[in-house]
Amino acid sequence: MRSIPAIILLSLLWTAILLGLAVFAGWVTITASAPWLLNPAAFIYRHLRLSIVAFGILFILYGWLITRMRHLLERADTEISKLSFYDRLLNTTISTFFGVGVIWTAIGMETALMQALEGVDAGGGGMVEAGAYGLLERLVNGGLLLALSTTVFGGFCGYVLRILKILLLGEKWDRFILKEGAHNG
Repeated sequence: MRSIPAIILLSLLWTAILLGLAVFAGWVTITASAPWLLNPAAFIYRHLRLSIVAFGILFILYGWLITRMRHLLERADTEISKLSFYDRLLNTTISTFFGVGVIWTAIGMETALMQALEGVDAGGGGMVEAGAYGLLERLVNGGLLLALSTTVFGGFCGYVLRILKILLLGEKWDRFILKEGAHNG
């Protein structure tokens, strides 16, 4: 477990070195666009909207389950059935991040399409005046950004939380299972 911080530190160091070389060689250009740094809450709301509530609840549940399992793994009198139950809950919580991303993708796509088609009759009247740029603007402002952002955020969180589970519980959980197997085996 002590090698994990060293691995992360070395990975960040190599990333910085390689990125620095790429910048100095002219292969990569870094521009400072920081509106999201000035108002991160507005940036997050613009991209995730009300999915923030579902993701927030899942983050709280994830944190509680990780803490609960770590506490139970430290106790000698913990039953494996209780740990197995919390492990299943934790896996379901992680999988639900993917689900929330997919559900909000559908919501965003529906909203985007409804907004883009608003004011268009069955013969296509109304869309000619808007043009391609107008249609794209309606789609993006109507929910396409929400659809794409929640998909990426849900998938990213799902995979990162799986890795964090392994890092935070893996060794203790494996040790507990092996000890339990030796004791009952």
